[in-house]
Amino acid sequence: QRSIVPWPQGEIRFPGGTLHQGEAKGGAFSFDNEQWAHPVYVPAFVMDSTLVSNAQYAEFIADGGYDNPHYWTVAGRQWLMAQECAAPRGWIRADSGWQCERFGLRIALNSQEPVRHVNLFEAQAYCMWAARRLPTEAEWEYAALSRHPALRWGDLWEWTCTPFEPYPGFEAGPWRDYSAPAFVSHQVLRGASFATPERMRWPKFRGFALPERSEMFAGFRTCAL
Repeated sequence: QRSIVPWPQGEIRFPGGTLHQGEAKGGAFSFDNEQWAHPVYVPAFVMDSTLVSNAQYAEFIADGGYDNPHYWTVAGRQWLMAQECAAPRGWIRADSGWQCERFGLRIALNSQEPVRHVNLFEAQAYCMWAARRLPTEAEWEYAALSRHPALRWGDLWEWTCTPFEPYPGFEAGPWRDYSAPAFVSHQVLRGASFATPERMRWPKFRGFALPERSEMFAGFRTCAL
C-alpha cells in the first residue's frame, strides 16, 4: 500500500501569458504526441494547489452527487446508468464510514488523501456540483512549468478538460500505433502518479485514456470558473 502525504490546499492565481506547449526540437527524447513546441496563449486562471481529497469527494456523494443527473454530462449519465455506480472504484460503505480496497486489502479510507480511481465523468460531475471546472491541458502545463512553491503534482495522474488531439504539424513516430489511434476518442491526463518512473515525470508528458477508464492511479484538481 502507498499512502500520499497530505498537502495544504489553497488557490493559486496564475497571470497567464504565452506558453510554448510541447517539446522543443533538439531536446531530449519525446513521444510523437509531444512534438513540437508551439505558442499557446493562456488567459489568467485560478487553480487549486493540490488534488481534490477523499473528504471533499465524499461530500459530493453525501449530497446526492451520483443521484442528480444535473451534475453529469450526457455521456456521463449513460455511463452511470450502465455501471450503476454510487461511489468511486474500490469505495465500500461500512458502519464506521468509507473503506476502500488497496491492492487486495480492505482499509479505512484516508479522508485527507486525494481521491483516486475516478474517471473523467466522475471528475466532471464533481466540478459541476462544486461550481468549478477541470483545467485545460495548457493551463496544467503552464502551472507545472511555473514551479510555484505552493503547487504540488505527481501523486496521481490528473484529468484535464482537453480531448487528446495532435499538436500542429504532428507526424507519427516509430511507434505508429502509440498516439494516432487514440486521438479525439481519448482525454488528456497530465502529471504522474506515485507509480510513475522518475524518467517519465516531466511537465510536458501527455498521458491519455478513454473517459470511462478509472483503474489507473488518476485523480483531478479544479479551477475557478
